[in-house]
Amino acid sequence: MAQMGFFDLSDRYASLDAKKDPLVAIDAVVPWEEFRPTLEGVWRKPDLERVAFNRLHTLQP
Repeated sequence: MAQMGFFDLSDRYASLDAKKDPLVAIDAVVPWEEFRPTLEGVWRKPDLERVAFNRLHTLQP
């Protein structure tokens, strides 16, 4: 895959806008910031203590 040029991304966005990309319409309607607390509450974050214990446990004889 070739490296993207300087205007490739802006050309891609212009092409999507010209084709009436449905994601643009959805983005205009959906209040994303209202969903942020719900999504952050559901998002699985790694339990760092458990991860550290598992790493140490596997290193012990």
